[in-house]
Amino acid sequence: MFALRGIAVSLAFFVLLYCLLSALVAVAWRTLHVLRVREKSLADLFFALRVFPLVASVVITFAFVVPSFDLLEPRAIDEGMGSTPLALGICALLLIACGCFRVITAQTKTSRVVARWLEGARPMDAGAQTVTFRSRREAPPLTLVGVRKPRVLVSESTVALLSDDELHIALKHELAHMQSRDNLKKLVFRFCPFPGMAKLESAWSQAAELAADDAAVSKLDDAVDLAAALVKLSRLVPVEAAPVCTVGFVTGSISARVTRLLAWDETGKANQRRNGLWYVIPPVLVTLLCVCATYGPALALTHEVTEWLVR
Repeated sequence: MFALRGIAVSLAFFVLLYCLLSALVAVAWRTLHVLRVREKSLADLFFALRVFPLVASVVITFAFVVPSFDLLEPRAIDEGMGSTPLALGICALLLIACGCFRVITAQTKTSRVVARWLEGARPMDAGAQTVTFRSRREAPPLTLVGVRKPRVLVSESTVALLSDDELHIALKHELAHMQSRDNLKKLVFRFCPFPGMAKLESAWSQAAELAADDAAVSKLDDAVDLAAALVKLSRLVPVEAAPVCTVGFVTGSISARVTRLLAWDETGKANQRRNGLWYVIPPVLVTLLCVCATYGPALALTHEVTEWLVR
C-alpha cells in the first residue's frame, strides 16, 4: 500500500509539473529570438526548451519527490488517499502512453514510406560521409531518413536537375542534419505531447535548416551553389508529404534561406563560430551548487507539498 501510494503521488506530481512547465515554455519561448547567437546555437536552445518540461519533470520527480516520500512519509497502512492523486496519476499514465503511441506510430509510418522509396534504389557514390541511395523519380528530391542508421535518398529528378557542385553542397547540407541527429530530435518531440508547441517545433525546424546551411557552406561559391540547388528543387512538385522522422532538403522558408545564402559573408560566419553558449554554463553551475547545498530542506519542502497533494 505504501509503495502504491508513493507511485500515485509521484505520478501526480510529475504530470502537474510537466503541464505547468509546458505551459510556461509555450508562452515564453519567443523571447529567444532576441538572442544574437548563431543558428546552430539557436536550434539547440529551441530543442532544449522543447524537451525541458519532460526532462525537468522526470529529474525533479526522481531526485526530490521519490526520496522525500520514501524518507519522510510514515509507513502507516491506515492513511487514506484522496481521489485527486489517483486521477492525476491516471492522467500521467495516459500522457506517457500517448507519447509512446505517437513515437511508435511515427516510426512505423516512416519505415513504411521509406521502404517504398527504396524500392528499386541503388547505392550512389556521391562523396558524402554517409550511405547515399539513388531512388526513383517519384521519391522526394533529397531526404535524410533513418534514426539509428541514417541514409540520404537522392531522386533521379535531383540528379538530372543539379550540377555536380550543387549536388555535392546539397549532400553536405543533409550530412549536417545527420550529425545533429535531427531525425532523432523529431522523434523525441513526438514523446512530449502538449498543446501549443507546434510553433516552437516549427521555429526549431527553421533554425535547424539555417544551421545546416551554415555547416555546408565554407565559401561564397558554396553559398551560391546551395541557393541554386534550393531554387531548382523547390520547383519540383512533391509526390507526397514526407513522414515525421525524415529531414527533406526543401523545407523551411525557401525565400529566407536563399536570401541569406546570397548575402553570405565569410567574416560574419567566423564571428558566429566564436559566439558560443558559454554564458549558459555559470548559471547551470550555480543552480547545481544551490541544489546540493539545500537538498535536505528541499526534500522537507517537497514532502510538505506532496502531503498537501494527498489530502
